[in-house]
Amino acid sequence: MRWQEKVVRVLDSKLEYIRNERIAAVLVPIIVTGTPEIVMIKRKKNLSRSAGHIAFPGGMRDEDENPLETALREAEEEIGIDRNEIEVLGFLTPREVVEHRIKIHPVVGAIFTKDFERNDYEVEKILVDRLERVLKSRRIADWGPNFECDGELVWGASSRILDDLYMRIVNHYGSIDVFFGN
Repeated sequence: MRWQEKVVRVLDSKLEYIRNERIAAVLVPIIVTGTPEIVMIKRKKNLSRSAGHIAFPGGMRDEDENPLETALREAEEEIGIDRNEIEVLGFLTPREVVEHRIKIHPVVGAIFTKDFERNDYEVEKILVDRLERVLKSRRIADWGPNFECDGELVWGASSRILDDLYMRIVNHYGSIDVFFGN
């Protein structure tokens, strides 16, 4: 079974959200290769929210968008992936960023390219790492789970999103090793 089919089994198939909430959405992009790779970004330090953080491509919803449309638009704007080239696999549990009162809706999508176009205003660096290595880097700190992606520490809302994926895989398949066929 291909990893895309295996990951779909642990994701939610429906996107649920409340229209009047402050909503943001992110794309959790996984590059379709023999060894799946995850894509994250290092946000520029000049941004008003989450400056310098390691994050998934994403942002605030435009007024008439649903979170899926937001995630696809933001991925296109931040890393240059055409929204029509993203295969949506499913959804993870929305995470609240308490200090900003924003609910982030994670959309997991398969992408078929490593040809990125970085948005110079918002993105300092595009990070690409093996999904297996990122998930196996999981550590629990006083402030919650954290991970490492391409040598950068992932914490906060992004780590909680990764932890949701991690826990779903472990609960369904027994371990990360079993999921990746090791």
